[in-house]
Amino acid sequence: MQDRRDFLKLGAAGLVGLFANTAMADTTEVETDFRRVKDLSEKSWKRIQKEFTIQNKLNYLNTGTMGLSPKVVRESIIQRMEFVNSTGSYSGMKQKAQERLAQMMQCDADEIAITHNVTEGINIAAWALPLNEGDEVVLTNHEHVGNALPWLNRKRKEGIEIQVLELAPTAEECLTRLKALITPKTKVIAVPHVTCTTGQVLPIKEICQLAKSRGIYTLIDGAHGVGMLNLDVKDLGCDMYASCCHKWMLGPKGTGVLYANKALIEELDSLFVGGYSDTGWTISKATSEIKGLRTDSHRFFYGTQNTALYAGIISAADFMLNIGMERVAKRIKSLNQRFVDGILSNPKFDLLTPKEQQSRGGIASFKIEGNDRLVYEDLRKEKWILRYVGESDLHCMRVSTHIYNDEGQVDDLLDKLYHA
Repeated sequence: MQDRRDFLKLGAAGLVGLFANTAMADTTEVETDFRRVKDLSEKSWKRIQKEFTIQNKLNYLNTGTMGLSPKVVRESIIQRMEFVNSTGSYSGMKQKAQERLAQMMQCDADEIAITHNVTEGINIAAWALPLNEGDEVVLTNHEHVGNALPWLNRKRKEGIEIQVLELAPTAEECLTRLKALITPKTKVIAVPHVTCTTGQVLPIKEICQLAKSRGIYTLIDGAHGVGMLNLDVKDLGCDMYASCCHKWMLGPKGTGVLYANKALIEELDSLFVGGYSDTGWTISKATSEIKGLRTDSHRFFYGTQNTALYAGIISAADFMLNIGMERVAKRIKSLNQRFVDGILSNPKFDLLTPKEQQSRGGIASFKIEGNDRLVYEDLRKEKWILRYVGESDLHCMRVSTHIYNDEGQVDDLLDKLYHA
C-alpha cells in the first residue's frame, strides 16, 4: 500500500487527451463516455486514433507482429519507472495487472500468470503438462515458431510424438479432420486460436469440447486472441491459453500472459521456479526442500519482473476495456472485411484467409500476380508496413487492421495494390 501512496504523490498531473481529467494513480483508471454509447461514430474513432503518435505518412497495418501503444500506456510506463528509480521501491502492481488481464480474458485473476511473451507461456505449459514417451500432441501445419519449437524440443528430449492437423478452409472441415487424427495416444491438442499465416480463426470452443470428451488437454496459442477478439476463455473451455500484451492489446513490449484453468493447476508441474511459485522452502542440515508449489497461477511466476511494465499492462487493458472489447473486435473485423472485399473484387489477387465469416478476424493474407516479395518491399519503401509470410511456404503478404487504422487507409492500400 505504501507503494501506491508514494506513487500517487509522485505521479505527474492528470493525463490530458482522450481520457481528460483522469489522474495517474498506480495506473490510469479511465472514465470515458464510450461505455455509455451504443455505437461509436467515425468521429469517435478518429479521436481514438489521435492517442497514437504514428509518424507522418506511416501506414502501419502489422499489428499481428507488434501493436502500437497509445500515449496513456507509454506515460504509465515512464511514470512508474521514474517512481521506482526515485524511491527505490520496485514491488507492487502485479495483482492489479493480473486482475486487468483477467478482465480482458474473462477469467479469475488467480488463473493468470504474467510472462514475457507467448513463447515463454507456451514453453511453461509444454513442460507443465504430464506426458510420457510416445504420447501424441496435435499441432497444425500453420504454426508460428513459438508454438512449434517448444513441442519439438520436448519431442527431442523426451520422445513425445507430433501429429499434424492439416487445416481446411471451414471450421466444420477442420473439426472433421481433427476427429480423424485423434488416437488413444493423443494427450494434448496445442493449436493456434488465430493462425499467424493466414489469420484463420479456429473453432476453439468446439475443439475444446471434443478434447474434453476424450480426456485430452488443450493448450491454445492465443498470440492474436487477446485484444483482437472479445475473448472469454471460460466459454472456450480450454485448459491453458498463452497470449501476449504487445500485439492486439497494444500493451508494453516484452509482456505476455498465461491462463491456466484453476481446476487443472494441481495437475501441472513447473520447470522453472522462484519467488512466488512455492508455498515455502528451506535449506539446512536437517532438511532441504521445496515444501510445495502454489495451487494457483503463482506456481508459474518466478523472480522479479519490471513493475513499470505491469503499469503499462494495466493502462493498456483500461484503454481497451473503456472503449469496450465488443466494439474493438467489431471495428477490427469491419476494417478487415473492407480489405477482404477489395481483394476478392479483383482477379489479380488470391485470398488465402478463409472466406467463411466465423473463420476470420483482423488478419487477411493474400497473394498477388507477379512477385509478392518485390511488391511487399516496394510498399515498405513507401511507408506501408505489412508483413511478409514465409511460414508454411506461403510466400504471401499479410494485413492486420486495428483501431488506429481507418477505412480511408484500407482503401488507399487497395488502390496501391491494384496498381502494383
